[in-house]
Amino acid sequence: MFKFLIALILLAGSSLFATEVFALEIELQKESDRIIEAKGWLEPGQHSLKEFLQIIIDQRESKNRISVGIISNSESHIKFPYNIEAISSNPKISSMKITNEFACAPTQIDKACVVIEVKRDGLGDNLAEIKNNAREIADKIWYDQKGEYAGAIIFAPEFYSLTFQPKGGLSVDEAKRLGEKEVVVEIIYTMHSQPTSQLFTALSVMLLSDDLRTSGGFYNIAEKLSGNYFSEFSVILTPLENYMLRELHISLLCSNEIRELVNCERLYNELIPGVQEGTIDEQIARGYVSPLDFIQVENINRSKIFSEEFLPLNSIIQVLIYSEEDLQVKSVNSNVIENLRDIGDIQESGWFFISKAGQKIDGRYIFGHESSVSKNDLAFSIGSYSENDIEIKEVEGGNGGSGGGCLIATAAFGSELSPQVQFLREIRDNTVLQTESGTSFMAGFNQFYYSFSPAIADYERENPTFKEAVKLTLTPLLTSLTLLHYADIDSESEMLGYGIGIILLNIGMYFVAPAVLIMTVRKRI
Repeated sequence: MFKFLIALILLAGSSLFATEVFALEIELQKESDRIIEAKGWLEPGQHSLKEFLQIIIDQRESKNRISVGIISNSESHIKFPYNIEAISSNPKISSMKITNEFACAPTQIDKACVVIEVKRDGLGDNLAEIKNNAREIADKIWYDQKGEYAGAIIFAPEFYSLTFQPKGGLSVDEAKRLGEKEVVVEIIYTMHSQPTSQLFTALSVMLLSDDLRTSGGFYNIAEKLSGNYFSEFSVILTPLENYMLRELHISLLCSNEIRELVNCERLYNELIPGVQEGTIDEQIARGYVSPLDFIQVENINRSKIFSEEFLPLNSIIQVLIYSEEDLQVKSVNSNVIENLRDIGDIQESGWFFISKAGQKIDGRYIFGHESSVSKNDLAFSIGSYSENDIEIKEVEGGNGGSGGGCLIATAAFGSELSPQVQFLREIRDNTVLQTESGTSFMAGFNQFYYSFSPAIADYERENPTFKEAVKLTLTPLLTSLTLLHYADIDSESEMLGYGIGIILLNIGMYFVAPAVLIMTVRKRI
C-alpha cells in the first residue's frame, strides 16, 4: 500500500482570512506486479518537494484568493539560518511564519511580521508565568544570551504582542468549523516591510536551493505573482514529529465588499491591465472556471525536478468555491478521476473532485504522466444543482479530423467554455456532422481553417485591439448560424440547402454589402 498526503495550504491574509490546511490523505492499493506490468502502469515515487496553485472563490464571505506555494520537508530544498532551523528541536514551538501580509500587526499596518506559535501546555499555572515562559522561548530564536540580535533574518524583529489564539491563527468560529481545539500562545514581532517582489528576490536566493529556483514549474508562477503590487509573501516552518515542514507562498487576496482588503477590481487591473474578461467574478457569472485565466498564462509546467520520476501527486492545482446556493460541476474540458483507490487511478491527468456539488466545490487537478497542462485543459463549467453526473468533455484542438477546436473564437471570447464557442461547437456536432455532406464539408473546411487559424489566435492573445475587432467580425456569422437552430434538418438535401443558404448569406454580409456600400459612397463623393 502506498500512502500520500496532498496538503494544500491556505495561508492567513490577515485575521479576516485565517490559516486552513486542506489535506487529503490517499491510500493507494498496490496491485500485483503482474497486473501492473500487464497494464503498463508506473509505480509512483516519493519526493519531499511539492508545489501547488490554489484558487479560492468565497462568495459567502465575498473574498477571492490566488496562492502559489512550494512545500518541502527537506532542508536540501528550503533551508533557513541555523538559529531558525533550531526550532525543530524545541517541542514547545508549534510554528513560525515570516510575512508581509497586510495588517499582520493591526495597529502597525506598514510593518511586516514574524508570528510564532508556542504550545500552551506546560508553560505554567498562572497567566503571568505562561506569558513570560512563552516570550522567553520565542525571544531565544532572535537574541543571544546577552540580549543581542543574532541576525536570523534580514531585519531585527521587535516585540509587538502576545495573545492566546486557536492553533494556526484561526478565529474562534473558524476553529469550531475545522474542529481545531488546541490553543496556542501567539507572539508577534514586527519588522521593516518591503514589497513582495523584493522579498521574493532576496529570500528565495537565501532560502531556496539553486536546483529548485532553476527548475521552473510553479516557482515561475510564484515569481510572476510576486511582481504584483498587491501580492503577499509568506514563509512558514512547522516542526512535526520526524521532520520540519517548510513552505513558501505568494498570494493575492481581494474583496469588493470588505473595506480592509484590496478591491478585486483594482487587483485585476494590476494583474490584467485593461482586460476584465477572465476575472474571477466574470467567470463565475458566466458559469465557467478557467484557472489559468486568473494568472494570465496559457499553460503551466511542473518543476523539472520531477522529470526523472513518476510523481503524479507532487504538483496540484486546486479550485475551491464556496457559494450561498447549491452548485454543481456541469462539465470538464479534460478528464475526471472518479476515485483515488489504486495505482491505476493516478496514471492519467485529470480533475479529482472531493466535492462536486453543493455549497462547496473542491476540485484538484492531478498531472499523471504529463509535465504541463494548458489553459483549455483545466477549464470546467458550473451551474445550478441538478443531480446530473459530470459530463466528460475531451479537449478539442489540433488540426486533424472533423472535431478540431474553434481556435479563433476561443481566443476572441477567452475560453473553450464561453457561450459563443459552445454555440459554434453545438451547431457543428449536433447539426452539421449529423449528415454525410456536412461531415465532408467539415473535413475540407478544417484543412483550410487550420492552415491559418493558429497564427490569428496567437495574435489575438498578443493584441487586445485585434481581439476586439475579431469579436465584432464574428458577430454576423454567429447571428446567421442561429437560423440552423430553427431548422428541421432530416435529410442530405435539406442539409445542402440550408448550408448553401447560410454560406450565401455570409458572403452577402461580409463581401457584397460592404462592396455596395463602398461603391455608393464613392459615387456620392
